[in-house]
Amino acid sequence: MKQLILITGGLSGIGLGLVKHYLQRNMHIVIFDIVEFDELEECLDTLTYQLVTGPNVSYFKVNIANNKQVQQSVKQVIEQLGAPDLVVNCAGILRAGPFDTLSADDFTMSYQVNVLGSRHLAAACLPVMSKGSQFALIASMAGTVGIYGYSAYGSSKFAVLGMAQCIRAEYAPKGISISVICPPEIDTPMVTQELKTMHPATRVLKDFAGRLTLAEALEGITNGLDHKRFMIIPGFKAKCTFWLNRLTPIWLQNTVIDMIVKWKI
Repeated sequence: MKQLILITGGLSGIGLGLVKHYLQRNMHIVIFDIVEFDELEECLDTLTYQLVTGPNVSYFKVNIANNKQVQQSVKQVIEQLGAPDLVVNCAGILRAGPFDTLSADDFTMSYQVNVLGSRHLAAACLPVMSKGSQFALIASMAGTVGIYGYSAYGSSKFAVLGMAQCIRAEYAPKGISISVICPPEIDTPMVTQELKTMHPATRVLKDFAGRLTLAEALEGITNGLDHKRFMIIPGFKAKCTFWLNRLTPIWLQNTVIDMIVKWKI
């Protein structure tokens, strides 16, 4: 019997990359995304459309920020296909810029999708998952250290990381593995759009953790998922940055950041 993998945000970026990866391993994939099924053909290129409408893929139109939709869709998955062996929440949004340029709606949307969306999916899936299964959340390197211009996005990803640590402790006795993926900047459509308006100070700070191609990131992510690691950080520079942040006093981190911001403003 094929393993069942549920991936949110599976039509682009990391989500689509994971869909392709697990299809090559002969697994059945469930995709949750916000595009209506009858609009997929006009929204996707031909090869991607054929992929996500193929025999080993089940597609559900789901807004991850809508708890009722998530609950109903997960219930349908269970009834039609059974409980997933692996769930990866890749759905997310990026609202970035200096704090005084971000609106209340920017923060609300960031938390509704990135934080509450993670909560809704976990609440729907974890109670029905069995021993040996795995639940993974996408956070970010921006969820491990404060970055200029990331007060909305970064704080939402800090929350995702904290949630993952809490539920890991609760579900470890039940034999369900929890993973949190903290990638650096990756060449995805979301990041490409961000680059058009990125502040110079943000650019310098993000360069510390490096930038990965999608293929490089997927190699690190899938390897970490295969080994059921809790903290998955793809990329050597990103790993070094994470440990440097952990081992460096906060006052020194702030001093370095202040120097960079002063230099770039």
